[in-house]
Amino acid sequence: MWLLLKFYSLIHLLLLPLIFPLELRKRDPKRRLLWLKEKFGFVSSPYFRNNQKIIWVHAVSLGEVRAITKFLELATQEFNICLTTTTETGRTFAEKLMKENPNFKVYYSPFDLEFVIKKFLKRVNPTALVLVETEIWPNMIYVSSNYIPVFLINARLSDKSFIRYKALSFFFKPILNKISAICVQNENYLYKFKSLGVIPEKLYLTGNLKFDITIPFIKFEELEILKRPIIIAGSTHEGEEKIILTSFLQLKESSSLLIVPRHPERFERVYKLCQKLIGSEDVFVFKYSELLKNKPQEMLKDWQEKKTVVVIDKIGILACLYRIADVAIIGGSFIPHGGQNPLEAIYWKVPVIVGPHMENFPFVAEFVKEGAILQTTPEGLTEAIHLVLTDKGYRERLVEKAYAMFMRLTGGSKKTLEIINSFLKSNPKTKN
Repeated sequence: MWLLLKFYSLIHLLLLPLIFPLELRKRDPKRRLLWLKEKFGFVSSPYFRNNQKIIWVHAVSLGEVRAITKFLELATQEFNICLTTTTETGRTFAEKLMKENPNFKVYYSPFDLEFVIKKFLKRVNPTALVLVETEIWPNMIYVSSNYIPVFLINARLSDKSFIRYKALSFFFKPILNKISAICVQNENYLYKFKSLGVIPEKLYLTGNLKFDITIPFIKFEELEILKRPIIIAGSTHEGEEKIILTSFLQLKESSSLLIVPRHPERFERVYKLCQKLIGSEDVFVFKYSELLKNKPQEMLKDWQEKKTVVVIDKIGILACLYRIADVAIIGGSFIPHGGQNPLEAIYWKVPVIVGPHMENFPFVAEFVKEGAILQTTPEGLTEAIHLVLTDKGYRERLVEKAYAMFMRLTGGSKKTLEIINSFLKSNPKTKN
C-alpha cells in the first residue's frame, strides 16, 4: 500500500505543473496568493473563542456544500468546523452561509500530497476529518487516518465511478477501509461500497442529506412584479438554454422566464445567446444586474403585456429564487450531464420538470414513478410546461406528492452527526 501511495503521489506531482496554471487562472485575482498558500497547506491556524473540538469537513464544490447545509448547522452547535472547498463558488457560498457563525472557518482544500496534508493537519489540529459524497482522496484519507478518525458522509457512487474504483480495487479497497464510517445515501450505494470490499460494519444507511435543507426567505421585489406565470430554469448548462428558450417562446401564454446558468463564467455568453435567439421586440430580455440598477416599476405596464426573459447573473440566490416560481425546470437534465438538485424547488412547493438525464440524483426516478416530478424530453418540454401551467389539478398533485415524499426522506443530517459523535466518544484517536 505504501508503494502504491508513493506512485500515486508521484503521478500527482507530475500532473501538477499542467493543471496548476489553469486552476490559478480560475481564481479571483485578489485571492490567488491566498489560494496558492492554502493549496500547499500554509493556512493560518484557526482561532475559536470556545474550546470545542475542531472537525475538518471537505466538500469539493457548491453542490456538496449545499447538500450538507443542515449538517453544518447542527455540527457547529457541538464542534468548531474548518471547511475546505476546491471551487471558488463552493467557498463563496460557504462563507456567506456561515458568515455570522463564530464556530466556522473556510479554506481552500490542500493538494492531495502527503507533506501538504501533514502540514494542514498540524496547522488546523482537527479531531476528525469528514469527507462529503465522493471525495475519496487517497493521501488525504490515508495520512489523516493515522492521526484522527475519517468519515465519508452522504456517500454515493455513480456507475462510472463504481466501475473505475472496481477496476482499481487493489488500490482503493485498503484506502476505503481506512475510513472509520461511511454513511451512504441509499441501498444501491450501500451495495456498491460492499462490492468494493468495504467492511460491512463500517457502512451506515443514513439517507440523502440534500433533503435536509433550510432555505432563507428573501424578497425579490424587482422580479416578483414580472408577468406571471414565472418559469425558472435553474443551473442550466451549455446547450440547454437554447432548448429551454425555444420551448418558452413557443408557449402561447404571456409569461416570464428566468434563466440561471450553473457557472458564472457563462453569464454573459448566455445573455448574448438569448438576445440572438429572441431577436423580437415582443420579448424583453435583460440581465438581473441591469434590472437592479434601474427602476423596474416604471416598466411594469409593458411587462404585463409581453414575454420577459431575465438572465440571472448573480451566484448563490437560486435556492431562494425558486420561491417565486410557478414552475421550475431543472438544468443539467436536458443534456447528458446527470442533472442538478430539484429539492430546492420542491422545498418551496413549486412543481418540477426535469429532462431525461437525472443520473446524478437517483431518487428522482422514484419521484417520477410516483407522479411527483414530471420528466420529459427536449422535444416535449413546451407541452410539459403548458400542462403544468394550465392544469391546476395536475399541478397541485405534483406539488403535494413531491413535498410529501420530500418530508419522508428528511433527517439524514441528524443521523449522520449521531454516528460521528458516537464514534468520537469511543475512539482512542479522538483528542480531548
